[in-house]
Amino acid sequence: MNKRKILALAIIAFMCALIVGGTSAYFTFSDRAHNVITTSGIAIELIEDTNQVGVDGRAIPFTNITDAMPGDVISKIPKVKNIDDGDAYIRMRVTANVNYPDGESNRISPDMFNLDIDVTNWQSSNGYYYYNQELSKNQITTPLFTTVTIPDSLSDQYQGATFSLDVYAEAVQVANNGSNVMEAKGWPKE
Repeated sequence: MNKRKILALAIIAFMCALIVGGTSAYFTFSDRAHNVITTSGIAIELIEDTNQVGVDGRAIPFTNITDAMPGDVISKIPKVKNIDDGDAYIRMRVTANVNYPDGESNRISPDMFNLDIDVTNWQSSNGYYYYNQELSKNQITTPLFTTVTIPDSLSDQYQGATFSLDVYAEAVQVANNGSNVMEAKGWPKE
């Protein structure tokens, strides 16, 4: 064989080796996993009933009271229902206001009224009442109170006045949030 043919065959063999060696070094593979994580939710419903029962056997919801007098005992039963999947810790706050006939209004202490607070299932701290149990889906708390008594000692300055006694309910998740309601974090800010 002549030198040119040997040189040409050597060059071709070298090129083939480069092509085969180069491509085998670049074999790759990739894959992707798409995972969806959905968070649980917290949602509650504040229920205010009375001790009266309608014809359907259900409690009659609380409505505004007119012509109340000192010493009257009014049925007002606030409780909270968990309406979402996540277990929840519950707290409630009670505020009161008075609106005088002349148009002036003031915030007053709800302690002005006698509320029969359930101290067995609720504990008071920092102006809130905390429910001592976790609330699962569709569970309802025991009532925070069941009656509001207008004090006998109500003076004439309140004659014709309108009082509002407002109840607010809040919830936070139980999961990964302390071992009881008093250790829970993340409560809504006022």
